[in-house]
Amino acid sequence: MIKPLLILLSLILFSCSGKKKERIVEKEQNNQTFECPIDSTSMQTTEYNGITFYTENNLRGSGVINLSINKNTEIFNMDKTPYGKIVVNNDDENVYDVKLPKVVIAREIIPDSEHRIFSFDAEEPGSDRDFLIIYINKQKKLIEKKNNDYAFNSWENYIKTAFIQLTPEISNTSKEEQLYWYKSLKIKGDSMQIKSIPKADCDYIEEYKNVTKWIQWKKGSCKLIKFNFCY
Repeated sequence: MIKPLLILLSLILFSCSGKKKERIVEKEQNNQTFECPIDSTSMQTTEYNGITFYTENNLRGSGVINLSINKNTEIFNMDKTPYGKIVVNNDDENVYDVKLPKVVIAREIIPDSEHRIFSFDAEEPGSDRDFLIIYINKQKKLIEKKNNDYAFNSWENYIKTAFIQLTPEISNTSKEEQLYWYKSLKIKGDSMQIKSIPKADCDYIEEYKNVTKWIQWKKGSCKLIKFNFCY
């Protein structure tokens, strides 16, 4: 009788150990940051002097920092070593000499003379005394606050400044509704109330029908909508 009892105890211990390992693995997976896929065909914002700029669906940090770059601006790694630089020059056709990797993922960068847009996912400016903490290529980088002109918007405020387009990732939306542009009315966690906007609000709008509805606009840190601006 002793042998069967020992076997039974061994099986129970093995089963408990296995479940414990499963819980640990599940916990580790839940703690990992989920990376949304980047569709390079639809998420490119521009190409400038040999650099291709993309946006992404991951929402990083606490919001978005918009930089008004009027002087040479250095970008550092978190250990304060140099990462890149944006140099202002006097050539009207190429206002900036951007010294960054050949592929850049950031919220929205359009450096040409007409737009001059430098928007980065970022932590709140108060999180560091001397530096802005921004995200480039999914990693934290630093820009000195001193002598740099910037504005910060929380994610909710940033969304209110943008026009919104729906994607097939949103379950309760038709193909026609994906053609319209919307403004955000209310945000409650992962849910958002939106209202379509008429063509008079932006020249880029081609289709319009009066629609007001609630959608699930994100899953965790991964947005399911597109941000558009009427530049």
